[in-house]
Amino acid sequence: MSKQGRKKINISKKTIISTITIPECSLPVVEEADIVVIGGGTSGFIASIAAARTGAHTILVERWGYVGGAFTSTYCTEPGHFGDSNGNQIINGIGWELMEQLEQAGAAIIDRDAWKVQIFPETVKAIALEMVINAGVKLYLHCWASDLIIENGVIQGLIVQSKSGREVIRGKVFVDATSDADIAFLAGTPIEQLDSDKTWQTSVDLSVCNVDPVKLLKWADEHDDEILVGEIPELRDEYSGIHPMFNCVIPGEDTELIPGKSGLIHKGPMPTVKLLIHRSISRVQGSVEIDGTDVRNITYAEIEGRSRAMEHLAYLKENVPGYEDAIIIGASYLGVRETRRISGDYMIKLNDVLNNARFSDVIALNCRGLDRHLKGEIFEITYLKGNHDIPYRALIPQKVENLLVAGRCISCDHDAHASVRGAATCLATGHAAGTAAALASKGSGKVREIDIKDLQQTLREQNAILETNN
Repeated sequence: MSKQGRKKINISKKTIISTITIPECSLPVVEEADIVVIGGGTSGFIASIAAARTGAHTILVERWGYVGGAFTSTYCTEPGHFGDSNGNQIINGIGWELMEQLEQAGAAIIDRDAWKVQIFPETVKAIALEMVINAGVKLYLHCWASDLIIENGVIQGLIVQSKSGREVIRGKVFVDATSDADIAFLAGTPIEQLDSDKTWQTSVDLSVCNVDPVKLLKWADEHDDEILVGEIPELRDEYSGIHPMFNCVIPGEDTELIPGKSGLIHKGPMPTVKLLIHRSISRVQGSVEIDGTDVRNITYAEIEGRSRAMEHLAYLKENVPGYEDAIIIGASYLGVRETRRISGDYMIKLNDVLNNARFSDVIALNCRGLDRHLKGEIFEITYLKGNHDIPYRALIPQKVENLLVAGRCISCDHDAHASVRGAATCLATGHAAGTAAALASKGSGKVREIDIKDLQQTLREQNAILETNN
C-alpha cells in the first residue's frame, strides 16, 4: 500500500480518565525454585539451561508459546559474530552448542574461518525448546510477569498472569531476561531510558518468497559499480537451495562509506536487498522510532512498521529484477532494539568497546560492530577490531540483592549498546547470568557475594570463552 493510499496513523496519547482502588487479594503460590528466569528469549533460555546444568532447580517464564526470542520472532537469520577481527572464536559454551545443533539439523551454515553463522529461525524454536527441557528446566509458556513481591531489596516472589489467572512463583535468585529490564524496573533499581527519538528504531520484518535469485544476482553483478554490496556469489543458471545470506545496498543520495573507518551510513530503508539463507526467500524491513515500553507506541509501530515494510517490498518489486513475483509468507511481530537499560554496578562505555577494555570480573567477550538504527531511517554500521570484556558487574542492578540481568538491557551506555545488544553477545551474557545465579543460590542468594574466580572457572568448564591469545 502506498503512502497516498492509506490513512495516517498517529500515536495515541496516554490519558487517565479516573482511578480505582483494587481490594487486597490472596494469590496462590504455585511454584518454588532456586532460580526464576523471566523471559525465554535469546539470553533467557540460555540462562535457564546454564542455571539448571549448574545444579539449580530452575523455572523459566516466557510470554509467548516458544523460546528463542530474536532468533525466532524477527526472522533474524544472522545471529552476529562469534569471533573477532583477529580470527579468534570469542563465544562458545551453550550458545555455540545451539549453533552446532542447528547445523546438525541442516538448519544453519557455520563459517568457522570468520566465525559467522546463518540460521533458519523457525528451527530454533524446536531445538532451543528441546535443550531447555533436556536440562530439566520447569517451563511456563504463555505466562507474563506482572509484578514482584520484594522486601528490603530482596525479591521474594514473582506475580505472573496467564490464562490460569494471577499466581505467585517464589525463588531464591532471579534473572531478568525480558529485554526491557521489566523486572529490574519493577524492583526499583536505577534505569536509563532515552526519549523515543534518540533510541534505536524498532522494525517489522516481512519474509517474502518466490524471489528469482538468478535474475537478482545477475542484476547485482551488472550493477556492481553502482551498489554497496558484499561479495556477489558465482553466477549460475540455477541458484536455489541453501546458501549464506546475500546483502546488497542500493545507495541513495546520502549513502556513503564512513571516512577512515570500516562501515557505512545509509539513509532510507527501501534500497536494501537481503536474500536469506534459502535463496528464494528475502527479508524486507520497515522501521520506526517509538518508546518500546509504551503500549500505545507499540501499537502504532506494529501498524506503521508493517506499512513501511510493504512500501519497501513495492519498491523492490518495481525496481529490482527478481522481485516481480515475490509474495509474503510471514511477518514478525515488532522487533525492539532499545528501551530500558539498567544502571548497574558498572556501566560499559563506548570507549570500553572501542579500546578492547579488560576487567578482572570478565564473564563474556564481545566484538560486534556498532549497529545504529537512527531516526529518519538512517542506518550506520562501524566494524570493530579485536574484542572487549563484559564485566560481571554490568549484569548486577543496583539496590537489589538477588537479581541479575542478561541480554540487551545489561548496564551500558547508549552508544555501547549499539554493539553489546547483538544476539550472539546476548547468548554469552545469558550463559554467565544463569551460571552466576545458580552459584548464588547455593549460598546466601546475594549475587554480589559469589566468588568471581569460582564463577569464571565454572564458565570455562562449561566451554565459555573469557580470553583470547590476541
